Amino acid sequence: MNSLHHKQQSDEELMVQLMSHHTPVSAKQAEAALVELHRRYSKKLLGYFIKMLNKDVDLAQDFVQDIFLKLMEKKHLFDPDKRFYSWIFAIASNMCKTAYRHQGKTVSLHAEMNHPGGLDENLAEKKLFLKALQDSIDKLEHHHKTVFVLRYLEHFPLNEIAEITESSLGTVKSRLFYATKKITDQLKHFDPSFETTIFKLN
Repeated sequence: MNSLHHKQQSDEELMVQLMSHHTPVSAKQAEAALVELHRRYSKKLLGYFIKMLNKDVDLAQDFVQDIFLKLMEKKHLFDPDKRFYSWIFAIASNMCKTAYRHQGKTVSLHAEMNHPGGLDENLAEKKLFLKALQDSIDKLEHHHKTVFVLRYLEHFPLNEIAEITESSLGTVKSRLFYATKKITDQLKHFDPSFETTIFKLN
């Protein structure tokens, strides 16, 4: 089975191959499947870890390596009927939760966050706003911070955030509402269009 075939397979199909490695042929296919999953997700996961680990790139790179080791260790827990994307981010979220407990790491805003064009009209104001937003996010409890990052920086739908965080949809909505309200209260002295265009409850 060549690499082109693996590139045409879904994430879930690749995981099924990874879970079936009992013969020399299937072991080779499993290795190729892991390589393809790493190609698809290493950069996405690195970006997520950088956001969650206060822009500690070295630590984020270590986490990327660790998560693929965990993927191999936990592959038997994967349900092929569920989305791999949500499953791997659930593992990533738990890794960050552990790091937060042990090291008190904070979330960092990233350049890929979508800012309205109007912010560029006043760079000084933009910098002040982003600094205040950064500080506001860092002050959130970890469970509020996690749903905020997954929703507004990683753009996960609410139902998948619930799956990733192993919470009910109602809990996710409640945490997201709290986080958003807390941040908007702290940013109320800025132009309201700043925060309403950067994040909003859907």
